[in-house]
Amino acid sequence: MTKERKELLTHNYKLTKEREELYKWLTEQDQRSDNLKWIYFKFSFYYISSEWKSRSDSSRDCEQRGAKLMIINNEEEQEFVLKATAGYYHYWIGLSQEGEVWKWVDDTKLTLSFWISGHPRHSETCAATSSSGWVSYSCDGNQRWICEKRILQSLII
Repeated sequence: MTKERKELLTHNYKLTKEREELYKWLTEQDQRSDNLKWIYFKFSFYYISSEWKSRSDSSRDCEQRGAKLMIINNEEEQEFVLKATAGYYHYWIGLSQEGEVWKWVDDTKLTLSFWISGHPRHSETCAATSSSGWVSYSCDGNQRWICEKRILQSLII
């Protein structure tokens, strides 16, 4: 019983810290002029840009917002992003090629993909999502982008 109590207290402490961090982050976002661009979906907030920047500038923008370029973990999240960006241009996501390996911004290797036929191209090392799926582009090109701020990490298994 003591071990379970200790685990519950630890879990409660972690949730309290995450709640405080999220509240601080939301307060900061509320003070920005573009706070209405954040969309909540399944334990994450997503910022969908209306500007055009290179992949590295887009990544920096996400970091300044306390987030990272979007990581697409499953088909449900892919469907969400397709609906959120339907009919618009390509958007940088947090996927790029290192040598022969495609990796996400959190350094995990790509295991599930949604490439459009003919992609990825070997000469282009960054990925963007469109209303049809993923495409590869030169990282220096300008695209819109999607940032993701994950919350409640300790609840996600």
